Amino acid sequence: MPRRGLFGRRRTRVEFEVTPATFRTLGLAGISGLRSMSGPALLARAVRRGDARASNLPALSSARVSNLLSLLAVGEMIADKTPFVPARTSAPALLGRALSGALVGAELFSFEGRSRNSGAILGVLSALAAAYAGEKVRSAGTRKGIPDPLLATLEDRLVLSLGKRLLRQRS
Repeated sequence: MPRRGLFGRRRTRVEFEVTPATFRTLGLAGISGLRSMSGPALLARAVRRGDARASNLPALSSARVSNLLSLLAVGEMIADKTPFVPARTSAPALLGRALSGALVGAELFSFEGRSRNSGAILGVLSALAAAYAGEKVRSAGTRKGIPDPLLATLEDRLVLSLGKRLLRQRS
């Protein structure tokens, strides 16, 4: 006899397959949680290099879009070192990071023919977790006397090196 859940509905078993897209989504969406424009910018560059396909967003393969996203990512890295930027966990900043994580997650999952919705959800969760973790690490570092611009620069380095590594095509 089938098992029944709350409200008498038949319960179905949910399975989650772990593939390379899962790890890439966790990483790239996490990068989006640290620097909201970096995830989409790195993904667009990977599409232009041929390391990824733009299955649902063909604009990602455009040189103009890729250059614009890269410019926005660099601008965000520069602005992050100023005292005028609000906390990454403020509502508008957090929304942008969540949307960025959703975008990269949906695209990376669709590259493998998997559900875009699952990728978007995983991307949002990873971006939000990274945003809060990154803020905690930065504030702990400044409490220990490390200058915030130095911590921000180290964070930029982490974002760029991890992003490039995540999106290199495997031979």
